[in-house]
Amino acid sequence: MGVRGLECAGAAFVRPPGDNAVIRACSRARDAWSLGVALVMLAVLAGAATAGVYLNSATFSDADGFANGGRVLLSAQWQHTYADSWLQAGPFEQLICLFGRVAGVTAAGEPVALNMVGAAALLVVARRVLGRDWKSLLYVGVGATFLGIISDLYAIGHPSELFIALTWIIAARAARRDAVLLAGVLLGLSAGLETWGLLGAPILFLIPTFRRTVLAGLLALAVAAAIYVPFAVGGDFHMFDLHWSIAAGLPARFFGQSSPYTWHMRLAEAVIVVAFGSALALALRRRTSAVVWIVPAATSILRLFLDPVRYPYYWDTALTLILIGTAPWFMAPQASAQRLRARLVARAAAAA
Repeated sequence: MGVRGLECAGAAFVRPPGDNAVIRACSRARDAWSLGVALVMLAVLAGAATAGVYLNSATFSDADGFANGGRVLLSAQWQHTYADSWLQAGPFEQLICLFGRVAGVTAAGEPVALNMVGAAALLVVARRVLGRDWKSLLYVGVGATFLGIISDLYAIGHPSELFIALTWIIAARAARRDAVLLAGVLLGLSAGLETWGLLGAPILFLIPTFRRTVLAGLLALAVAAAIYVPFAVGGDFHMFDLHWSIAAGLPARFFGQSSPYTWHMRLAEAVIVVAFGSALALALRRRTSAVVWIVPAATSILRLFLDPVRYPYYWDTALTLILIGTAPWFMAPQASAQRLRARLVARAAAAA
């Protein structure tokens, strides 16, 4: 907190009753911050809508296919939602795509609506993480727009890439403050977007004690199971019948291109990714508060290198986390440098 922030925080206690100049200044600053945040949000939402108007090709989009799955999910035939193994989207992702279609009203409005839903979610979470700093919020919103994270929501049709990143960073912050229940439930819910949401398990190692980490992990598995078990028990569930054709990454080196990649191989991939992320979380959790975004971002990036297919939109998860995490550094470099120096001085004093 800067000097002005300290004055604002203590003005009512340290100033004489008749001297309210600082209080008035603080009130004006809060009003300016609120106005700045509102204007940034409107600008980012407008950018998302514009992307939906001009970058709305459905050539590579799965949004309509997932929306169709959402219609089945909400129908009396819900148990047949996963009759086709092609459908790898979780129930929540299907419902997000269906909401975009319904809210958009027309085919032309669907990309606009879906992009704006994603942009709104990004802004809400960024506002929660970054506070009332409109400049950091602008950095995140503009970055997500120009990196294509927002336009990918419809053009690719996998909103899970964004929404899982947002869920992970909230869960990581909860884990770091030892909110076991919230962290475990959020991680489990991320699997309802796509099953790979559970690869965020390393964030649970930000919980101070191993016993509570295990408890949160079991809770996450129970939530994920509660999402998918009804489909497996009550209907023709074929999600795990899908085989991918290896096209890139380390699997291509070991097994050769065009070789089949099964769900058993995905489980082995998951073990490696989670083990790496967990080791990183244990190494960094007492060193820096940035661990809440570094660990899930690094976990997501390792997943890219181990995946049998590699599409550009796979980077959206890591890029979202990096944007939110680095916003304070780029928007307030002097304050960030001062905090870093203070930590280094404190660490040196402790070691002396």
